Amino acid sequence: MNPTQLEKALNEMPAVTLITEIPEIQNAIAHLLKSNQEMREFDPDNKDPDFIQAIKENADLIKRKENQVDITLRVIRERLGEAAWREMGSNVKEFRELHAQELKAEQQAQQPKVEKEEEEGVFL
Repeated sequence: MNPTQLEKALNEMPAVTLITEIPEIQNAIAHLLKSNQEMREFDPDNKDPDFIQAIKENADLIKRKENQVDITLRVIRERLGEAAWREMGSNVKEFRELHAQELKAEQQAQQPKVEKEEEEGVFL
């Protein structure tokens, strides 16, 4: 679902459902982070192409989920007001701080892989 479609869907949700969206997205992010960590532990040398692909797909999905959280926060502010936005924003901040190391590690894990692939190219 693209951001415009997501925003439209969020605007059509009942307020009670809208408030539950962020915790559900955060739960999905936490599971994706845990899954990537487990795959990296199982394949520490990054030799399994299936794990490499799955980790990349999860990392991309985590980025999209983080964007969904930001869009949902914006809709909460517009529809439910500042107080609801501050409360949910506080929860989002706490979640991001709690998982900051994992999220940062996720970004860094993708960076060296790209550099390594470039270094392994054919040189003449």
